[in-house]
Amino acid sequence: MKYKFYTVSSKAWDAMLDAIKLAEKSIYWECYILLNDTPDHNFFDILKEKARQGVIVKIIADAIGSFWLRSSAVDDLRAAGAEVLFFNHRGWFNRNHKKILIIDEKIGFIGGVNIAKAHRHWLDLHLKVEGLIARALLKSFIKSYKISGGKDNLVHQKIRLHRKIRILDHLPFLSKSRNLRKFYIKHINNAKDNILIATPYFAPHFWLIKALKKAACRGVKIEIILPKETDHKIITWLNHFFAYWVRERGINFYFSPKMIHAKALLVDDKEGMVGSNNIDATSFDFNSEGGLVFKRKDMLKDLRKIFENWKSNSQN
Repeated sequence: MKYKFYTVSSKAWDAMLDAIKLAEKSIYWECYILLNDTPDHNFFDILKEKARQGVIVKIIADAIGSFWLRSSAVDDLRAAGAEVLFFNHRGWFNRNHKKILIIDEKIGFIGGVNIAKAHRHWLDLHLKVEGLIARALLKSFIKSYKISGGKDNLVHQKIRLHRKIRILDHLPFLSKSRNLRKFYIKHINNAKDNILIATPYFAPHFWLIKALKKAACRGVKIEIILPKETDHKIITWLNHFFAYWVRERGINFYFSPKMIHAKALLVDDKEGMVGSNNIDATSFDFNSEGGLVFKRKDMLKDLRKIFENWKSNSQN
């Protein structure tokens, strides 16, 4: 499987736009914040062009996250033949926070990157994958498509993925899909040497704080990267409050001078996860989230390098 990490929003946009331009059969895209205010990355113009060419274009934007998406842009896409849906399951609280793009079921993108001008220079983490894993991402998209009211019978071919890579889907409003808590508890409890976490918003549940402190007490080195200032003053205050509360011997925080929107976990350099979830109640209890979990040594090595680079440019 070919892959590539992107650590700045605009760089991920470049790769996504290039992939969309080459689409021949299908474009499936779900995104929490999808706005048409990035003229240097003319996603909407290219999507319209592709739809007119007969490429299947299906887009799911979150109704709250993409509230400022102009209705005229949506109308133009639909007139060109694209299907545009808005996720609004059970009102205000349950949001579709996933960021997944699938091109021709051959190329996929997953991670934390939204599409909005204000995010252009943010540090973030998005992963491009090629091969069977890109086709497997369609299963995650189809879940959101059906919940959002999609009527077409999209078919997902069952695929046996390599044991060293898998998709983590989290839909807490479906009783059997509360996967994030299980994932974090398991990996924090089983960690032996080190845990690295990157998140823009850090307001953890008490069970997560307890698990982190227990891990630190048994000698696990825990490092958490946060932005020094977020895009919301209240969240910035919460980040620093919880960092102060959680910090103790063995748990260190690094504050990035740049806004960092990445969501990633690395445990013992043996398993990593890049996805869309924040370390807060909205991601664990309400939002639909998606991530890619991997054990491949080359991917783990690259993720470690990204963490170390961010740490070196942050304040401890």
